[in-house]
Amino acid sequence: MASTEIIDIIDKNNNVIGSADVNTAHEQKLMHRVVGVFVFDANDGKLYFQTGNKYGKLDIAVGGHVKQGETYEAAAQREMHEEVGLKTPLQHISTFLPKKSRFNHYWAVYETIAPQGWKFKETEEVKTLEKKTLSDIIAMMKSRPNIFTRGFKNVMKEYIRIKNDKF
Repeated sequence: MASTEIIDIIDKNNNVIGSADVNTAHEQKLMHRVVGVFVFDANDGKLYFQTGNKYGKLDIAVGGHVKQGETYEAAAQREMHEEVGLKTPLQHISTFLPKKSRFNHYWAVYETIAPQGWKFKETEEVKTLEKKTLSDIIAMMKSRPNIFTRGFKNVMKEYIRIKNDKF
């Protein structure tokens, strides 16, 4: 996404109070909306995550800013198609403001299942995906937290909090 793209600026209750470009929002730490999508493999249930990205850290498979006037779900669908080439149903997990948010990102987190036989093909935004079990990822977060982006850690902690009874 271009850093000059206009996004909604929101308050702590997730109400729109203005707009700005992404760079300005980040520089001034203005609260704004972002989405993340956990993509699971239909065959083995493993979670896909980005490697070899611009951050040099492991990151959520799909993520990005919500454009001005766009809904969280529309943004998640758009980002998912742009980044990994999927058009699949989304399951909303949570909308939340992390306690440790460097860029004042107000997240909406979704999950989806990549269809059987789906093969990721490199896109302009995502070069490589790998997959691991959730338990492996959680163990990695505990033993080597610095290999993950802050955003990944924030959304994974929320995912675990919501889904805790399933682990």
